[in-house]
Amino acid sequence: MGEKLFQFVKKNLLVIAFIVMGIASWIASSNQTPENQVETTFHNQPTPRSVDTYIPKGLALITIDIANAEGLSSLIGDQGGVVDLYLATTEKQKGGLKVAEKVKLMRAPLNPDLFAVLIKASEGPKLLSYQGPFIAVVQNPNEKGSLLPATVSAKSKIRVDYQN
Repeated sequence: MGEKLFQFVKKNLLVIAFIVMGIASWIASSNQTPENQVETTFHNQPTPRSVDTYIPKGLALITIDIANAEGLSSLIGDQGGVVDLYLATTEKQKGGLKVAEKVKLMRAPLNPDLFAVLIKASEGPKLLSYQGPFIAVVQNPNEKGSLLPATVSAKSKIRVDYQN
């Protein structure tokens, strides 16, 4: 009996190995609970649970309302792009004021209709002081640096020199 079993195993070694590996794989995968499972992406890197893991030190991601979001979506795709931000004209405000220059605009991964800009954390309050919506103008991504221009005074002085 032992000799017949040994001959059977020897002839069907690959089939038996395949079955044993399949059972071991099934047991290992059934032990994982949903909390322990981690989604993986390219090169089996774990998917971050939120976008804040992408924000570099010293920068902030601020959600903004974009007036030209539909047209902008056709230009920048899913990844976002580098833009200049201007105030849009509304009933409450005059538009056209440049608010930010060469900032990285990102699309929200869970809601593609929402956008956010990546700026220095120290300049976040300055951007938040403006009432939206904003108009985003796509810029060349190879140009480096982002900038929030100095606040323009609403009461700029006009100087007139008369000569006789």
